[in-house]
Amino acid sequence: MSKGKSITLLSIISVLLAIVLVLTFAQFRLDKAGIKSYASLLGAIELDYDLEGGTAYTLTLADDNEEEVTDINAVIDTLSYRMDQLGYGAYTIKAVKSTDKDVLDYDIRIEAKANDTLASDISVVSAYGTLNFYGGSSANPTDEILTDVQVIKNAVYNGASIGSDGESTVYSVTLEFTEQGYDQLMELIESAESSYYLEIKLGDTVLLSGSSAISASYFQNKNLIVTSQSESSARQMALQMKSGGLAYKYDVTGGEKITSPYGDKVALKCCVAILSLVILTAVLMFLAYRGFGLVTALSLLVFILGEGWLLIGVPGIVLSIGGVIGIILATVLFALSASILANRMKHEFVNSKKTAKASIKKAFAQALVPTISVNVVAGAVAIGLLAFASGVIKNFAVTFGIGVAVSLFTALVITRMFSVLIFAIVKNKEKFIGFKKQIKAEEE
Repeated sequence: MSKGKSITLLSIISVLLAIVLVLTFAQFRLDKAGIKSYASLLGAIELDYDLEGGTAYTLTLADDNEEEVTDINAVIDTLSYRMDQLGYGAYTIKAVKSTDKDVLDYDIRIEAKANDTLASDISVVSAYGTLNFYGGSSANPTDEILTDVQVIKNAVYNGASIGSDGESTVYSVTLEFTEQGYDQLMELIESAESSYYLEIKLGDTVLLSGSSAISASYFQNKNLIVTSQSESSARQMALQMKSGGLAYKYDVTGGEKITSPYGDKVALKCCVAILSLVILTAVLMFLAYRGFGLVTALSLLVFILGEGWLLIGVPGIVLSIGGVIGIILATVLFALSASILANRMKHEFVNSKKTAKASIKKAFAQALVPTISVNVVAGAVAIGLLAFASGVIKNFAVTFGIGVAVSLFTALVITRMFSVLIFAIVKNKEKFIGFKKQIKAEEE
């Protein structure tokens, strides 16, 4: 590439990077009245409870509770499982001993990110009672059925789909019946002289309304698909159908706003830590690999900006401490990938007769397989955690997985682009690289 074209392209890239940097960190007003403002990329990233704070609720054993709490840890484990199932990443659940000496039982404090459904979600995870099934020939039946068998084997939230009208959005749940539960229900439906209605309750809460008749044709391989107009209601239905209610009855109070459990300005401190790592890595790369270290330092800037903007570009990401750790490890992964490439370049330049340009070209060819291998292994780890983990670990897997993809692209594409553009401008390439050649280079 000619020197003129390289200067032009580098100038354009520099302007674009400057704009992205401003948008990433700057905050400014968008109009004279100051009604609208731009809060930077950092202000657009959605933060979880452990970085931003949230809301706290307290579960107190109800006066009319009939069962003695023998294992509070089992209750906390159940509540944690249900919070995971509802999609909460960062939260805390802890038993709190009352200061009243006459109170022997523990209160339970749940802290999580504030959102529109948190209050109802807390009610769901702390719901008391067992699943009861009612059936009959009239709507909203009151005759209890299926009392001597386990009825629901599993309940799975399926996500959104288009409603029967072809326009509205509905959220479906698949109820998988046990063999005995399905057989008994089919007998009741087939023996009914008219339409048959089924209603499912958890205590006094209606989970499946019995306002519409059902028939055997509604079932597919012992599965019944039910729908809701609300995503949160569908998720809650799946959870309660699958796990029932708590064995103990609690009253829910609270709605108290709280700060992060790690203190004030945790998100800012995490941002400073990430930027410090980036700057330190860039400095070390420059000191170790001189001119080519500058190339990798520029690529590192592109990497961290790409990682940050994807946090708001990919839907559904809520950043937690686990996600911050994922970003940090992805940065280390990029540094490792860049080091593989830089070491290959240094070895080729120092120990052969190749010119700087030829050494870099050879280094990219030799570093291709090891760089891809390292990132593929890291990506497999991220996918495995994403598939089987939950909570903070899942958030780590998301940001780390994004970082792996950005790292691979940046190391193989962006770094090569910068090396071509910069080395086309540099007059004395060997001096720019800064390494002493052990074998005299061939003439360029």
